[in-house]
Amino acid sequence: MAIQRVAVVGAGTMGAGIAQLCLQRGFAVKIHDASSEALDSALERIKRGLDEAVLKTKLTTAAAERAFHSLAPAARMEDLYGADLLVEAVSEDLDLKRRLFERVSHICPDSILATNTSSLPVTRIAQAARSPERVLGMHFFNPPAAMRLVEMVRGPMTLPSVFQEAWDFVLMGLKKAPVDVEDTPGFIVNRVMRPYYLEAQRAALSGCGIAALDRAARDVGQVPMGPFELMDLIGLDVNLAITRGIYEAFGRPERFKPCPLQERLVREGFLGRKVNGGFYVYEGGKRTLENPRATEGLPSSGLDPAEAWERVIGAVISEAELAFKDKVASKADIDTAIKLAMNFPRGPFQWRSPAAKP
Repeated sequence: MAIQRVAVVGAGTMGAGIAQLCLQRGFAVKIHDASSEALDSALERIKRGLDEAVLKTKLTTAAAERAFHSLAPAARMEDLYGADLLVEAVSEDLDLKRRLFERVSHICPDSILATNTSSLPVTRIAQAARSPERVLGMHFFNPPAAMRLVEMVRGPMTLPSVFQEAWDFVLMGLKKAPVDVEDTPGFIVNRVMRPYYLEAQRAALSGCGIAALDRAARDVGQVPMGPFELMDLIGLDVNLAITRGIYEAFGRPERFKPCPLQERLVREGFLGRKVNGGFYVYEGGKRTLENPRATEGLPSSGLDPAEAWERVIGAVISEAELAFKDKVASKADIDTAIKLAMNFPRGPFQWRSPAAKP
């Protein structure tokens, strides 16, 4: 049976975004959160998102009104009964997700249950469910309505028919680009892109300026954002937490070791654009200059920025090759994931050489 009714648990930024995406594609959606305030805020955020879609001519006014009327807040989790697909989008806390899946698997025994986790093991989450064979990972990227990529993660117990139905929903129902991923730490994007941030920081410690490397990334690599400005956008604390998680999950290999530079900035409260200071200083939402606390103690000269960029992208390519060797995903899916998630001109296996043409 094709998926028609969607339930979303977790009314934060991602949960609201996933709900909005499903509504825009014509699906009926119920959304639940343990916090009534969060639920009310999500309804307002979804309404604003639909109105913005009208302004951008992605939806007609009538379609936006129909979509919003297809949204139902669920005060109790029990109200989610009858959903064809339930997507969990709560905080990245394994114990919290396991408790939630244990409960919803009894409330919605016939539903496909998907976790939007970005890095936690889907297998561990599924083990808490009444029917682990109906559980899979469905990792959307923020904002879900705009980002095309969805990492589809099958656990060892996921039924092929469940995975296929969820895949068809993402591909044909949501008009997104799913990629097939094994349940391994960081999946594709968070794993393969770790060197983008870590190797850049090592280059800065070797005397390549922060702004200089970001310029080389844009000018030589033709990517939309260099590693330092991207970390500032993501949030240094969020980015560091992902790095630490992957570092631990892989048994602390040196290549994933968090960089002291980023750790110090996070300790000092420089978390990126959201607090107007990270690797750069921001005023009125616009970048002004390198943060003096970020450059303090760094060599003023040393590694050439173009050479540093080659090291960064070379490390990304090497990690992609390791991920393929580990059977995380196909080369084509790794390329697709990195291009769509990062808006890169090419994927790692298409890149090979930094001088290669798109």
